[in-house]
Amino acid sequence: MKRAFIQIGAAFSLLLVPQAAAHAESSDPVKPAAALDAVKELTTAEIKQRLHEAADRYGIPGEILKAMAYVETGMKQFDENGNPIVTSDGGIGIMQVTLTDEEMRARNIDKEKLLYDTAYNIDIGAQILKEKWSWAGTRIPKINDQNPDIIENWYFAVMAYNGLSKRNDPNLPHDQKPYQDRVFDVIRDHSLVDVKRIPRFQAEYSDENQPDIMYFPVKQYHWPQLDTKTTQHYHAGDKLYTWNSQASYSNIRNGVDGTIILKAPHYTPLEIVGGPYESAANPANHYVFYRVKGNGIDGYVASSNVVKADVKIFSDLSDREVVSAVTYLYLKNVITGYEDGTFRPNDRLLRRHAAKMLVNELGLELPKGYVPKAKDMKPSDPGYKEMVIAEAYGFMGQDGRLRPNEYLTRAQMASILVRAYRAYYDAPKTQKAFKDVPLHFWNYNDINTLAYNGITVVDTFRPNENVTRGQFTLFLKRTLDKKEEQ
Repeated sequence: MKRAFIQIGAAFSLLLVPQAAAHAESSDPVKPAAALDAVKELTTAEIKQRLHEAADRYGIPGEILKAMAYVETGMKQFDENGNPIVTSDGGIGIMQVTLTDEEMRARNIDKEKLLYDTAYNIDIGAQILKEKWSWAGTRIPKINDQNPDIIENWYFAVMAYNGLSKRNDPNLPHDQKPYQDRVFDVIRDHSLVDVKRIPRFQAEYSDENQPDIMYFPVKQYHWPQLDTKTTQHYHAGDKLYTWNSQASYSNIRNGVDGTIILKAPHYTPLEIVGGPYESAANPANHYVFYRVKGNGIDGYVASSNVVKADVKIFSDLSDREVVSAVTYLYLKNVITGYEDGTFRPNDRLLRRHAAKMLVNELGLELPKGYVPKAKDMKPSDPGYKEMVIAEAYGFMGQDGRLRPNEYLTRAQMASILVRAYRAYYDAPKTQKAFKDVPLHFWNYNDINTLAYNGITVVDTFRPNENVTRGQFTLFLKRTLDKKEEQ
């Protein structure tokens, strides 16, 4: 590979995951005695830890730096004979730092340490990447607000690390993907982060003295869909919720790389109490682990399965589906819980509290000029606004009364949900046989609609019982799952 325009490309990569044999044509420098004493073969877990520490130090997503080291050398500083990896174009070590001796002197880089000290090589590579990042808006395009926590925002900096030459222009045909696209593929496959695809962009070759070098006429792109945040730099005390794009649950283990002790559903709230820790079991695992605690949970979870958020861990919740539903609605500002840190899932639900939850979720406002029909509430009553909005939109108060302080029955809940979310429910094509809801029951059709759509899954519905806060939360969460599907 021809070494071109080194000021633009600080490092070059020959293969996606080079093996030791790929460096057979590399020059094998003779180790000075001092260097021999200093050489320490790090385990893969130790190398990943050094990469994570450097990423943390320079404000780089850990997913990025690990993927680059993997693409460059398979995360190796030394070949199978214990010699530093040096490729034919002069790339040195794990990060394939490619600088002339003059450039190294100008940067005050110790070449011997670059050859024999893995952590030092990683640090220099991270410095060079951060330098390319600083070019955003001038030499390379800026993406959105250039938030460094957003992985996609590093796309052009990663490209520049390897070189702004034709071989990295995705608009041109290539035998293999451009360097930055291979790096992003490794993030998807090994950090298990679903980073978005970069839209097409403009590149031109306007310097006749360097016809292979890319320039960018557009200095900033606004791509709001590129919003994947790093999850590898959280700390003790941070709140999270579980989310796994590849399954309906997240594994909670009894240790780093340990045995699975729980398959936690989406939106299980957690607090970090330790970590991050690197995986030692599999060199291909680039995600980290956190020790976490939650509602009856004390274990370890992978960074790929959590999202940082201002969640609340209610002290009196234990049922996993209820915990998930409550957290989901809490994040949507539909519910708040009580000031003492409880949710009280077994408490009966007042009609005005149900109205407030539905109005909040649907984002409804009182229609201009609407005159309330019900006469059993006055403007100073708690919940007046939400109850009147519910009446205005036709899902409560159809008998001319709002009854704000009555408890909601399960049958009433069914009718209210169907009226509020009819557009998102499938019309029933079958009739479910309930043990306690005959076909002639006053709102059998509404209860049957919930059953047909998977909102209720029981054979005994108990229509005349009061619905609890926990039950209503479950019904509403299942309803919103249907809504999101559409």
